[in-house]
Amino acid sequence: MQRRTSKSWVLPAASDFPALGAMSTRARAERSARDGVRMLPLVGAPILPMPEHVRRAVAGAMDRPDPRDTRGLPELRAAIAAELEREHGLRVDPERRLLITHGAMQGLSLVLRTVLAPGDEVIVPTPTYFFDGAVREAGATPVRVPSRESDGWAIDLDGLEAAVTSRSRAVLLCNPTNPTGYLPDAATLAAVVDLAARHGLLVISDDSWQHFTYDGHRYHPVEAFADRWPHLVTVTSLSKYYALASWRLGYVLAPPPIVDALNRRFEWEAVCCGVVPQRAAVAALTGPRDWLDQALSAYQAKRDLVCDGIAAGGLTPPVRPMGGAFLLADCSRLGDDPAAIDRALLRNGIATVRGADMHAPGTHVRITFGSDERTLGELVRALGRARRES
Repeated sequence: MQRRTSKSWVLPAASDFPALGAMSTRARAERSARDGVRMLPLVGAPILPMPEHVRRAVAGAMDRPDPRDTRGLPELRAAIAAELEREHGLRVDPERRLLITHGAMQGLSLVLRTVLAPGDEVIVPTPTYFFDGAVREAGATPVRVPSRESDGWAIDLDGLEAAVTSRSRAVLLCNPTNPTGYLPDAATLAAVVDLAARHGLLVISDDSWQHFTYDGHRYHPVEAFADRWPHLVTVTSLSKYYALASWRLGYVLAPPPIVDALNRRFEWEAVCCGVVPQRAAVAALTGPRDWLDQALSAYQAKRDLVCDGIAAGGLTPPVRPMGGAFLLADCSRLGDDPAAIDRALLRNGIATVRGADMHAPGTHVRITFGSDERTLGELVRALGRARRES
């Protein structure tokens, strides 16, 4: 056999992934900061000091052996199952239907690489979160169904139906939707599940922001419609409401055959999640919640402060989010194209995710409103200043 004589080595083309939208936003913000611009510390999820009961759990975990259970600590899976029943009336077997993951993004990637095959299509209502890379890594193709701002960014059910082909394998939702804050009602989710049943599709839903809802709107888990079609997968994060972003934990809820397949893949990929963050999560789920609920209760007022401030500053009033910690703002009055809009915002210390990164109109940007009220007040004033400069 002839040996290759080239002295160079290159990565395969498949490894050439684009930058994640949020990470490119961070890079642009860092460049602006190096140029002397004071960037506003805008965040989505609450950043809270860990209370004493969580700290005790973490300290205790460091002195105990790690059971290295790929599905996750039984105590954590039991706590999640108990919460699903308490909050949503869902009866979930924690031994057969739950898998703990390194956050929702790793969980979603694991799911997609397990349930999809090269050539499959995944129907995705847009604008939405950064799903493209995970879908493509699985060898599949995202088929986007745009929502309209005039409809409050609601899922276009007719568009979903029209997008189904012989290659369709799944529908991928974000509930509530990041970046628009759209929260589908029960009738809409039932319609999506019925569509999936008609065409034999899996429904996958990223529900990472489920606790953040406003104006009396209610989050409905897709799992609540399993009596209509059982082929449903929920991926979620413990970073948001539970303020565990530093620990990178989430979980997947799926039918037993899918969880079994995920478990086998995860064994080879990372063996298991670390026991210390899992013990922190058990304490957060089973202990007092006043430290969490106090932070959550302020989010509707934060949303209103930013939405009202955007309109008062001379920009187009945004669709007011029903959930989440973000909104999609029309910034066309700040520049003639997305690059000009981005420059106008960065000059004023505002780092946003560009609309195109989330398959939204290029005139729009995602703004997060989870920071303290003082920072949000600065944000509103900076937006008004950017408008006056344009």
